Amino acid sequence: MSENARLSLTPLGGLGEIGLNCMTFSYADDMVMVDCGLMFPEDYHLGVDVVIPRFDFVLERQARLRGIVLTHGHEDHIGALPWLTRLLKTTRIHASPFTLALVEHKLREHGLLEQAELISIDPRSRLSLGVFNFSFFPVSHSIVDGLALGIETPAGRLVHTGDFKLDSNPLSGKGTDLNAIRGFAGKKGARLLLSDSTNVENSGHSMGEREVMDALRAAFRRAKGRILVTLFSSNIQRIQEVFDCARETGRKVVAAGRSLVNNIEISRRLGYLRLPEGLYMEGGELPAALPEDRAVLLLTGSQGEPLSALARIVWGEHKHLRIHPGDTVIMSSRLIPGNTSTVNRMINEMYRQGAEVLYSQVEGIHASGHAYREELAAMLEAVRPEYFIPIHGEYRHLVKHAHLAQARGIPPDNIFVLSNGQTLNFGPEGARPGPSVPAESILVDGKGVGDVGQVVLKERQILGEEGMVVVLLVLRKERKEVAHGPEIHSRGFIFDQYYQHVLDDASNLILELLEEEFPADAEKFQERIRSVLRRFFRRIMGRDPLVMPLVRII
Repeated sequence: MSENARLSLTPLGGLGEIGLNCMTFSYADDMVMVDCGLMFPEDYHLGVDVVIPRFDFVLERQARLRGIVLTHGHEDHIGALPWLTRLLKTTRIHASPFTLALVEHKLREHGLLEQAELISIDPRSRLSLGVFNFSFFPVSHSIVDGLALGIETPAGRLVHTGDFKLDSNPLSGKGTDLNAIRGFAGKKGARLLLSDSTNVENSGHSMGEREVMDALRAAFRRAKGRILVTLFSSNIQRIQEVFDCARETGRKVVAAGRSLVNNIEISRRLGYLRLPEGLYMEGGELPAALPEDRAVLLLTGSQGEPLSALARIVWGEHKHLRIHPGDTVIMSSRLIPGNTSTVNRMINEMYRQGAEVLYSQVEGIHASGHAYREELAAMLEAVRPEYFIPIHGEYRHLVKHAHLAQARGIPPDNIFVLSNGQTLNFGPEGARPGPSVPAESILVDGKGVGDVGQVVLKERQILGEEGMVVVLLVLRKERKEVAHGPEIHSRGFIFDQYYQHVLDDASNLILELLEEEFPADAEKFQERIRSVLRRFFRRIMGRDPLVMPLVRII
């Protein structure tokens, strides 16, 4: 390694949160990015569509960017690519076939396919991007074609696990190839391991997919009427299990939900789904002649998303489908934090309409795609790293994974719990933290990217909780008189019919301000009105609405 050159790792997302996974590796004039994910908004992100990483660090160095390597096709690893692709002059994206097909579809929807070069890789591939040489290892996860990365650098060999679990007896494929990863690390072990931390709080081993298949098979055999199954549309292995159960019980399958239908089509084309002739009924509608005990509906909406197929069916907003008494609803996915109340309301409503609902809290119909503690320990023992960085998780997950690594023999000084934007440099003296770079996440609202910040979110919160008061006032400068107003309207603040006297008193306060001094500056007078009325409403009503004075001086 050059005396002056340093290998630098810079996480732009995914450390201290679930989602936004994005990291760069730099050495001299070469830089690569691993993953480019988004995060779905929290409850306090009022009106925000998605959250993406801040890409300033990459854009300032795009001449050095040799390519983007993706570990798998989940949105928290590929979802921000359209926004980055739009900003870069050229984008070279390397991914496994299924992941690449999802990226192609996403970029085509955004009209950006011509701006990217999509390059397929598989576990037999070797990839050189500047000084970085990549090897790829298959891993078990809740999506097909997941990969762990072995990266040869001038500073030594690195292993990036991506998202993974260890399934000793997978339903399809080899599962996580721990032996190949061990072989890459070598007898002395790798220089650095970056490992998924999502499920570090769960002891033991994660449930295998064969156990899920057994639970689904039992549920299908018990069901007397229609079966409605909702799951993540990217979980192709689980979708195959649903089709297999339907075939075994003599049922036909109809899919509803755009992302689900699209992923089924991609998986069939690439050979990841095996569907006997006549099992899958395309078109999204059940034939009237098909008996209910022969029907399976495969649906989006496992998180209660308002526009999803299941939510529209439950709340009576679907054009053709309704919940029927005797339906069995299988919710085969994990519940993402923040969606609990929405999903619980939906489950309760399905019970009211006469359905039986099976979900992961009470039935073994879902297995996590992330490794539990013993599996994480097995990865540590296979790689035997000199240095360790926990990735992919909230801050407590990173800390607990760091404790696990220390318990497995890694010195505490060689373990780094990083934050987004915090650079780590590897030089002759070892690993040392470097300067931090801007890495605050960007909020996307419609076509606006980054124009919604904390001030706007605070105003939206006030609007939702306290309401709004608008003041209209037109003044004549020469005569120093009121040409129109003060006209006061409230929305979401008070019921005008009962509290009109409060708005009348507010109007009188504005007139008193005019008697004290006729304003020469409309903006300054607007601020005075805002300040006076907010104090007044807090004193009289105990509320603090958003006050918007609109003053014009003619």
